[in-house]
Amino acid sequence: MVDNSERTNRVSSDDTQTIAHINHVTNGLHNLTNDLYEDLMERDHEKAKVKATNICKLMSELIHSLTDEI
Repeated sequence: MVDNSERTNRVSSDDTQTIAHINHVTNGLHNLTNDLYEDLMERDHEKAKVKATNICKLMSELIHSLTDEI
């Protein structure tokens, strides 16, 4: 029988960096979409277009980085 109390599952430094990057990207996207929502609700179309453009740029960068990973 294995004593699991002595086993620890440590996260590698590479995984820690990956997780931090994922959190950074998704938090930025979350903030942008919240701002976009507010602009749309306020019918501020000019600000909404800027936010939508920034979201598209972020998504394009994400797609590009995922393509590079493959």
